[in-house]
Amino acid sequence: MKRKKIILFVTLIIIISVLGIYPVINKKKLDSKESNTLKIYVTGQNGSYDKRIEGIINEFEKKYPNIKIQKVIFDINEGDGINGYVKKMLADTLAGNGPDILDLDYMSIRKLERSEMLLDLKPLMEKDKDFKKEDYNTKVIEAGLYNGKQLIMPLDYYVNQYITTEQLLKNNNIKLEDNYSQKDFMNALDGYISSINGNKNKFLFAMPMNIGDFLASSGEEFIDYNNKRVYFDKPGFKEIIDNYKKIYKASKKPADISGYSGVEGFENLKNGNTLFSNDPIALRDTFFVYESLINQVIGETQIINSMPTYKGGDKATAIVAQSLAISKNCKNKSAAYNFIKTAISEDIQSSSNLPSFIPINKKAAKDLENQYMKEKVNGTFEYNKNIKIVEQPLSDNFQKYYSKITNNIENAVITDSEVEQIMMESLTPYFEDKSSYESCVKALENKIKLYINE
Repeated sequence: MKRKKIILFVTLIIIISVLGIYPVINKKKLDSKESNTLKIYVTGQNGSYDKRIEGIINEFEKKYPNIKIQKVIFDINEGDGINGYVKKMLADTLAGNGPDILDLDYMSIRKLERSEMLLDLKPLMEKDKDFKKEDYNTKVIEAGLYNGKQLIMPLDYYVNQYITTEQLLKNNNIKLEDNYSQKDFMNALDGYISSINGNKNKFLFAMPMNIGDFLASSGEEFIDYNNKRVYFDKPGFKEIIDNYKKIYKASKKPADISGYSGVEGFENLKNGNTLFSNDPIALRDTFFVYESLINQVIGETQIINSMPTYKGGDKATAIVAQSLAISKNCKNKSAAYNFIKTAISEDIQSSSNLPSFIPINKKAAKDLENQYMKEKVNGTFEYNKNIKIVEQPLSDNFQKYYSKITNNIENAVITDSEVEQIMMESLTPYFEDKSSYESCVKALENKIKLYINE
């Protein structure tokens, strides 16, 4: 009888144990099933979406056919547009059912870094025997570090640059050296800036220069996001802001521009209305052919260089363009990491069909230059219905510049659109001589401190 009781007791324990662990086993099975899908949010229009993300997804699915990519496309022409997309991504990620992979276009990256919503990629990179740092522009990758954690993976970058011609500089008695400091550069432009003197058809830069890009290109840092401190009392900050004020007052303002084609700078160079073009030049669209355009349409020799750093020298500052991150809630972190590896692979980053700026993959950056020289030279494209351009070999000066901005990156930053907006709101009264520098910077300091401590 006692033996039967023992057997019955043991049987009950086994049944209770099985019933207890079944939900756990079942949940693990469900999680395992769910982990075969990676969710990504993307913006688009009329069913189409970012061609670059599409290319990365296609390549990833070829390499990892057992992992399905679930695309959630947000039409920017519907609802609240970009703002609605950003709010939805943040709300869903905070709720734990958002995307596994975050495409950080349009996002406030600084807020995401502080949110503790993102996965640290550094341990995955350190365990990955195939990941070789020397294949990448590590200075740019390090821009994605926050408190020692690799929360952001930059895909590409650009530099704040200017384009002019030898003849324009000669006609205006301007000499620019490659290694000029920001002060030397601005001093060289003083005469041209003075000559504008209220002329509505003469500009220093053909397009407004973004204040965040200008500060970034200086190579100096005045906001410490990690320690939540600002250093606007440093003497260099006032000098840089005063230099930006000169550019702001002598260049086109947003109100001066009706519509946007992307070649306003070139058109103004052609018409002689500006000293510098600061057209945004995507690597696969206009970067390599801009020189041919100037040479054949304007009939002059292109001068291109990055905006000088505050201290000068032959190095450039990179500004991160597109980037990706992984949500901490991602159930298959290794698959998500492989998605990011695919995004920064040489195959993807050297694809001439995918729009981007300068790839962080060094081999890909060189591949793109070689592709142009070997495959594009002597080809033609239509600038407009009356002008056909023959793509010429890249000049020695251009190749030297391209080497500089791919191999000589001294510093890289992720700019913050919200900080840029606060800066312009606070400092515009100073730029327009309506308020003192001291009062504007005090207001700026208070607003930025509030923002970085949110």
